[in-house]
Amino acid sequence: MNRLTSVFLLGGAVLLTSYINAPAAPTPAPTPVSSAEMAAINAMLPLVEAVVQETERLKSRLTPVPAEPVSARNPFGFGNRTRPTPSPPTAADGIEATAVVEPAPAIAWPTLVALLSGKAEAPALSAVLALGDTVEILTTGAIFGGFQVRDITGISVELVHVASSSITRLALR
Repeated sequence: MNRLTSVFLLGGAVLLTSYINAPAAPTPAPTPVSSAEMAAINAMLPLVEAVVQETERLKSRLTPVPAEPVSARNPFGFGNRTRPTPSPPTAADGIEATAVVEPAPAIAWPTLVALLSGKAEAPALSAVLALGDTVEILTTGAIFGGFQVRDITGISVELVHVASSSITRLALR
């Protein structure tokens, strides 16, 4: 049985390669041109030459397109205006100076990766949080990267940003 299988595989491979390498179809023989057809082609030669001469004549009549004039306009300048120099404000103007308060920078909150439950007498929930390249497993009350875990439920974690006392709830997706 083993010999028969190898014979069939070899025969199939030979047939496949001969099918792939065979030409698609034989090339057709060139059709002979009759003397009547050659006479018709030769009769059109003067017409072809006349058309070529006419196109050359029309090309010579074309005038060269003038180059675009260089524009002296400056779209970014609006004339020679002088700028008035601002005078310092005086108390008589009634304008009071106010302090500019910069907004606090945005807080980069950690990402909730998973919630874990322990197998003990009182199952405790733990949260897996990721901040940048760091991943930590935390329980309630733990502090991680400036964030304190306030509460862990079955589907979310409540975090407090220690520096700003901002609170957020991270939920599983």
